[in-house]
Amino acid sequence: MCSSLGSVCIFLLGVLYVLFYLVAYRKPHSRLTNDMEKGTSEKKELPAFTAQRLTKTTFLIIEWDDIFNEHPFIYAKVVPSANTILIMDTGCGGATNNPDIGLKSLREFIETVAIPDNNGKPLNEGGKMKYIVVESHCHYDHILGVESFATDSPILGSSHSPTFVSPGNFPANSECNSLGIQAPVYTLTLVPHLHEISSSAGVSLGMKVLHTPGHTPDELALWDAEERMLYVGDTLYEDDPIIFPTGGSLPDWFTTIDQLIELVKAQPDAEKVMINCGHATTLRPALEVLRTCRRFMENVVSGKEVVKKRYLRRETWCLQFQEDNGRFSLICPEKLVLDAKGVAVV
Repeated sequence: MCSSLGSVCIFLLGVLYVLFYLVAYRKPHSRLTNDMEKGTSEKKELPAFTAQRLTKTTFLIIEWDDIFNEHPFIYAKVVPSANTILIMDTGCGGATNNPDIGLKSLREFIETVAIPDNNGKPLNEGGKMKYIVVESHCHYDHILGVESFATDSPILGSSHSPTFVSPGNFPANSECNSLGIQAPVYTLTLVPHLHEISSSAGVSLGMKVLHTPGHTPDELALWDAEERMLYVGDTLYEDDPIIFPTGGSLPDWFTTIDQLIELVKAQPDAEKVMINCGHATTLRPALEVLRTCRRFMENVVSGKEVVKKRYLRRETWCLQFQEDNGRFSLICPEKLVLDAKGVAVV
């Protein structure tokens, strides 16, 4: 994925760190900007991550200064009754050019760094609880921290398109090849649509897997019915360009969005369901975000949204669109837009 204009303000707890870092792209939603998590490491090392409580069980972790300017959103659901923490995505692996950052392992961060929103304790102090990791999709900025978990924990992914994530295709489809970086090596367990995630002892973690192809064929979402939280990975987000690779599909994306809208509408308190994304957007009203983004994409496909830029990206002609208010934007291979209009492209 590419980055987009924005800023991230990170305030770190204690008198040792007062740091403002301006990035060209990827910013958290404004609700979070003034209240970023301020944990510090016992080793006095500046962590590559921050954490903030979203719900009674779930925390948002942000990798705030990665070399790719992606600043991915990582989610951790802590379920002590199951002796398990569910991790959705693992970020960029702590890769940074910032010399002040010394703690680069997501797992080490979770197990050692005190989090004010967690009563001043690490999310999994000493690694006492087990992990289950879920990949929203296989792109590099969501998987590069996975190997430290894969040694003793299951890694779950969508079974919608096994070929897309097969060992032979994974280095290219993860975009590791195009970036010239080594793809992580691990075993991926593919799970079906509506799979309910349980601990190794069979205790429910309260999360259901939804296949949500469109951005990529292996995109998935997590649905937490009890807390009315929808986690959608890179299916959409605000403020930054939604970026489709050549393997994406706009028709599939529209089908996915319609299914998510119906899921939310079916809830007793539909307006209270919140959406959380792989970048930039969290704790936003799901129905409003889904419907508004869908209208933007309809305008793209219908030609109502003006092309802001056409350029060659990784040997593929791409189009860039952006609403005048800047809320929703898109970078997409031109072929995908034309295919969505029913135009054959050679």
